[in-house]
Amino acid sequence: MFDSVRQAMLWVHRVLGLGFSGLLLIAFFMGSLALYDRELDSWMLPALRVAPATTPLSLDRQVLPQVASLSEGRALLQWYVELPDARRPLMRFQAWSVEREGFSRFLLPGNTGALEVAGSRGGDFFYRLHYTLNIQAWNLGARLIGLAAMLGLIALVAGVCIHARLFQDLFTLRADKAPRRLLDLHNLTGVLALPFHALIMLSGLLILFPLYLPAAIEALYPGQPGQFAVQADAAYSRPASGTPGPLASLDAMLVQASQHWHGAAPAFVRVWHPGDANAYVEISRSVADRLSVDGQTLYFDAASARLLHASRLPPAAATFDVLGGLHVAHFHQPALRVLYFFAGLSGCVMLASGLLYWLAKRRLQQPAREWGVMGVTLLCSVLITGMPLASVAMLVANRWLPPGLPGRADWEVQLFFAAWLLAGLHALWAIGRCAWARAPWASQCLAISVLSVLAVLANAWSTGDHPWRALEQGLWAVAGVDLALLACAVLAGSVAWRLRRRTQAAQRLAEIEDA
Repeated sequence: MFDSVRQAMLWVHRVLGLGFSGLLLIAFFMGSLALYDRELDSWMLPALRVAPATTPLSLDRQVLPQVASLSEGRALLQWYVELPDARRPLMRFQAWSVEREGFSRFLLPGNTGALEVAGSRGGDFFYRLHYTLNIQAWNLGARLIGLAAMLGLIALVAGVCIHARLFQDLFTLRADKAPRRLLDLHNLTGVLALPFHALIMLSGLLILFPLYLPAAIEALYPGQPGQFAVQADAAYSRPASGTPGPLASLDAMLVQASQHWHGAAPAFVRVWHPGDANAYVEISRSVADRLSVDGQTLYFDAASARLLHASRLPPAAATFDVLGGLHVAHFHQPALRVLYFFAGLSGCVMLASGLLYWLAKRRLQQPAREWGVMGVTLLCSVLITGMPLASVAMLVANRWLPPGLPGRADWEVQLFFAAWLLAGLHALWAIGRCAWARAPWASQCLAISVLSVLAVLANAWSTGDHPWRALEQGLWAVAGVDLALLACAVLAGSVAWRLRRRTQAAQRLAEIEDA
């Protein structure tokens, strides 16, 4: 069937790339945005734009008096608080009742109460979309992304086998030769960030491997799959006693935990079985300065503040947490986060240029209106311009929807998918009426540019925090999102202008040849 191993690898690379590039492109693009989920929270939830507290943090004074009101007086299984950090100067309170009903509120600095219920999912929407596709039934979205990552790794290995001259491909870009420039761009972005792409797909699979390989866990822990996570995390637990009990000072436990970590800061505090004699407190350290997501969790007796257990991960679990940390990127180093962001975008360019190169070669071999060509053209348009267009449209909707609108967060999500669908329908209409079955690249790039500017203007109009004012007030997250939107507007607008000029030149040439 194949004359050489290289031809076999080329076939594998082509088939898997064409079949699963779409899912991987969604994961890479949304994952890149999710790197700045807290910054997007500040932009999409103006109530979070507060100055850091000037007084020392005290859970005993600022949180404990509010637990009953925040949980609406219900009996709780647990509650916990995410402590403020450099990227979010607020505390986030979350609780679960004994009926497994969840609560979540942001607490203002000092002792001034809680913020109103948010009318937006903020950056969390992009984070969850990148690995669930917003499909929760049977975890279908996560399973599809996992399948795409598995096959993406195979396609990546096949791509390396195809290119015997990796170093040369890194410095080759024939920008004046179409479609070779697409292939060169595909090779350049693939080789330049090859370790990152492999690491991200592999670590993403490892994070959710209990979902993909449940049989192995069930074989080792029959009927008790939760015990696997308990042992892997070196966790501690004990059941409630059913009798009431006191809660010692949480502030004292925080001091004790920080001393145990040689001065490291805590990240969150969780109270299990609050109000029970067997209640215990779980405190994890911040991972802002570390690659691993191992929180080195400590467990204290709630009544006496006595240290009950210090988690020490086994070597395999510690390695797993390092790989997981390299994927979720909870560290706060700005330069490394920027590097991650552009490496993620390079994955998008690699996948998009691969699809476009296949399309350009197919156009030379098949009629432009052949069904395969038209289908891949539509797919490319929906992913390459439709997805960013929908994302920017969601940001515009976030600023335009009335603050008191019931179900406002759901409206934002629905408008995101509506904008994406409209972009797809527009592409389908444009491809169908074009004699060359071309995607409406220019018009959709222009729409992205206009919407990006509208988002910045809408933020300035609705909150008064235009980029210059945000910078003056130290709202770096808000200013950063605005400036990124303006850069996106300039880039998309320049691409639209160049594509318009190229199309007009091609039309004039065709008219001259017909004459």
